Amino acid sequence: MKIAVLLKSGPGTDNAERALQTASDMLAQGHTVSLFLMQEGVRFCCPDPRLSKAMNIQKLIGENLDVHVLTQDAQLRGIDLTSGDRGFSDGSYDSLVSLLETCDRVVGIL
Repeated sequence: MKIAVLLKSGPGTDNAERALQTASDMLAQGHTVSLFLMQEGVRFCCPDPRLSKAMNIQKLIGENLDVHVLTQDAQLRGIDLTSGDRGFSDGSYDSLVSLLETCDRVVGIL
């Protein structure tokens, strides 16, 4: 099953922890999982070393989590997505709609 998880909460929040745990559980069950980061969720692109949860996203990417970042929200927060390859894909509202149309299930953890 192809599943999309939408996350607008930033690292260190209960919602972010719940989203990463949900994605991890679904990956462990053999599902294809895409995580779409928007609003404060784009802060996962520049992890704070004090927040261990931000590092878990890299582990999940290694386990085939597909991560999309809403480029517009990252730019509004001064986050440069071109510096370094951390396994994130640039995203737009059009790509979000395309992702949602191709998924079997959508989980919004806002």
